Amino acid sequence: MSPIASQFGKLTSLTHLNISESGFKGKIPLAISYLSKLLSLDLSDNHGLIFEGHVFENIVENLTQLRHLHLSNIDMSSELPDSVGNLRSLEILDLGGGNLKGPIPASLGNLTQLEHLDLSHNNFDGPIPCSVFNFTQLQFLDLSKNKLVGSFPSKVSGLSQLSILRLHHNFLSGRVPSWFFTLPSLVELMLNSNKLNGNFELTKLSELSKLEVLSLSDNALSSFTSASNSNYSLPCLVSLQLSSCNISEFPNFVRNLEGLNFLNLSYNRIHVIEADMFLKFKGLQVLDLSHNIHLSVGNNSEVDLVLPWLSDLCMSSCNITELSNFLTTQESLMFLDLSNNNIQGRITEQENNWGSNLVNLDLSNNLLTALEYYPWKSIELLDLGSNLIEGPLLAPPPSTMAFLISNNRLNGEIPSSICNPESSYLILYLDLSYNNLSGAISKCLGLRYHSNLDLQMNKFYGNIPDFWVERNYGLQILNLNNNDFDGSLPKSLANCLGLEVLNLANNKINDTFPHWLGDLPRLKVLVLRSNYFHGQIAHSANESHFSTLQILDLSHNRFSGFLPTTYFRNFKGMMNLASVPMEYIGADRSYYIYSLALTMKGVEFMLERVLTIFAAIDMSSNRFEGTIPETVGNLISLKVLNLSHNHLTGHIPSSLGNLAQLESLDLSCNKLVGEIPSELTDLNFLEVLNLSENQLVGLIPQGKQFNTFLNDSYVGNTELCGFPVSKSCGHSDPPSAIFEEEEFDSAFGLDWKFVMMGYGCGLVFGFSAGYIMMTIRKPKWLVWMIQQAGNRVLRRFKKNR
Repeated sequence: MSPIASQFGKLTSLTHLNISESGFKGKIPLAISYLSKLLSLDLSDNHGLIFEGHVFENIVENLTQLRHLHLSNIDMSSELPDSVGNLRSLEILDLGGGNLKGPIPASLGNLTQLEHLDLSHNNFDGPIPCSVFNFTQLQFLDLSKNKLVGSFPSKVSGLSQLSILRLHHNFLSGRVPSWFFTLPSLVELMLNSNKLNGNFELTKLSELSKLEVLSLSDNALSSFTSASNSNYSLPCLVSLQLSSCNISEFPNFVRNLEGLNFLNLSYNRIHVIEADMFLKFKGLQVLDLSHNIHLSVGNNSEVDLVLPWLSDLCMSSCNITELSNFLTTQESLMFLDLSNNNIQGRITEQENNWGSNLVNLDLSNNLLTALEYYPWKSIELLDLGSNLIEGPLLAPPPSTMAFLISNNRLNGEIPSSICNPESSYLILYLDLSYNNLSGAISKCLGLRYHSNLDLQMNKFYGNIPDFWVERNYGLQILNLNNNDFDGSLPKSLANCLGLEVLNLANNKINDTFPHWLGDLPRLKVLVLRSNYFHGQIAHSANESHFSTLQILDLSHNRFSGFLPTTYFRNFKGMMNLASVPMEYIGADRSYYIYSLALTMKGVEFMLERVLTIFAAIDMSSNRFEGTIPETVGNLISLKVLNLSHNHLTGHIPSSLGNLAQLESLDLSCNKLVGEIPSELTDLNFLEVLNLSENQLVGLIPQGKQFNTFLNDSYVGNTELCGFPVSKSCGHSDPPSAIFEEEEFDSAFGLDWKFVMMGYGCGLVFGFSAGYIMMTIRKPKWLVWMIQQAGNRVLRRFKKNR
């Protein structure tokens, strides 16, 4: 990737410049604006390019002959200037994904030759200018995924050529005006995810004879189910989305849409569907009826419904209690999602007549109890997770690429047939977690080409098998935690160059620190908690070792020696996560969600999803000695730091005050000396502080979060003084947030009634004028304050009786 050369500005006779998708980065040079003869400029999809200063203004002022301007996915981070209206020859203007903000300028109305306008995926706000609806040549208009508000004008004078209209994912309100149904060329209308309301005029919908795509989901529109609308026909309509439209019965007009390929009626209140409702849908490929909670499926055996092209059927969370004839006759299904229902019973060999051509099947979150047979010979995705399936594990069909059967009651060993060498595919996603499976792991399981392998929370034992003899990027997530594995770690794990997550917690692994894992270029999570790891962690001369690591948990082992100072220097992944997109680890995997158990803020709990901006170090309950390195203060993205229950000595480094994102700091049960650094009061997000059972001395710092910590944060440090411990330094006062009696009275007024109720993690206290609810973690100084105030009220009450 390189910047655009400013020498482009010397090509003054240039009429067409297209360097899209070329990997350029950096600032767009001002010299581009010198090309005054340009008719077409395309810089799009160079995701590293940015506009700075007045370069864009110079382009729109100088390149007045432009007909095509493509700048999509270039960071502009500014408002769109009014001068854009100077480009009166423009036919195409594409500024999608440019991080533009502010209002859409009305001067766009000057671009009377415009045929294509794309301002999608920006941060435009305010109403849509009326001038946008008056273009006479416009064929494509996309303003989707902005923050636009307001209603549509009641009349427009243009848009007669418009074929694509995308306004979805905004905050538009009001009614859908009647002029929408007078656009003779309209092919696609996307209004979903707004705040539109009122009746949708179905009687006029049939006037859009060319309409192919209609999406009205996630609005407050009505009149979709009128009995009088059953004869309306849209012969070209192939996609209809009416999700979250508060529909209570299957819309009659939908029955006649013979050309439909895609129908989404999810998240409504439809009660009944019958096979005869779908008789005309011979080309239907995707049907989504999920999250119609009280849906019942008719079981009319007299109607032989076969949808020959149906590939995806989604009926999750519909309270279905049996597999009706409507479902079992669809033998060409590629995807069937019946998750989160109340389907009960077993799958037996007698049911081998349905779904024989199934490719994707999701029966998760139901009440299935047994598996005797897999009737799906072509299955690729099979999700049976979160059921009540008992007995031994039945190996999936050889075609399976993703096999998810976690959270069941399976027992016994993994069958050898799961390693069937005759499989036409290899299992990329294998999730057997949260069962009662046992036995040793076959070597073949480790040598198969997995992307995710999750065996956690079972009873497997023995040595962990080798994973790949040759180096490759296949394995990405390996969860073997909470079993009974023993022995040492297989060094073949160093061949798994794509490994991002390795969780071996709560086993009986006996080994030294696996420094050789430091060469893995993508490793983000390393959890070795609660094993028999031992010895010193040697310093590393390789600065790239563990450079991508964000979560390191070595707690509850037998490590000794000094803390690994050089590794703290290497942990680049914990130093600057502010620029990392906030996503979930493993979010790019459609079949699997990564979760992690971690001790945070003194409590062990499950992170159901792990954010890519989360960083933590837990080296507690070992035998580390020596001082805490100053270099820990460089890990400015840390949320959790736990070095408790070791033999650490020396002072608390003041550099810990640099950990601006820190929420939990536990240094308890060591031999730390000296004063608590005042720099720690700069940790504005610190919710838990535990410095107890050390040899700290002097005045406890005051201010900000430190005013919320009570005695249990400091217990066992007998030479500490000042709030909140009982020992006075002779000149210290309680924090300013604690009022004297008269100040407290004046702050809240003299004439009030006081009520206090404990809720464990918060307090509710009220006055005659209303109430205040504290839902934050219990600030003990505030508890003390409220208790003292309550005692004063009680004393006054007794005095005045």
